[in-house]
Amino acid sequence: MVKRIIWIAAGFGAGLSSSLWMKRVVKKRTADYTASVATNFIENSVKATKSTISGVADEGKRIATKYQDRVPNRVGKRAQSGVLILND
Repeated sequence: MVKRIIWIAAGFGAGLSSSLWMKRVVKKRTADYTASVATNFIENSVKATKSTISGVADEGKRIATKYQDRVPNRVGKRAQSGVLILND
């Protein structure tokens, strides 16, 4: 009976200690992974947004210069810089 108590106590102690150790390792790895993934996600999102805005601005400038001659002139003067509305 004493041997069973010793083996049960030893098994319980080994299981508890390995469980706590594994919990600590998993938390550490998760924190490391989460920080790097979050940083990469934010960095990639900012880069994508920046390139999208840059692309839209460039395309808008290209279209505006292409259709600049369609803006009506007043008394032979060039049109003022402003909003160009296209219905094409």
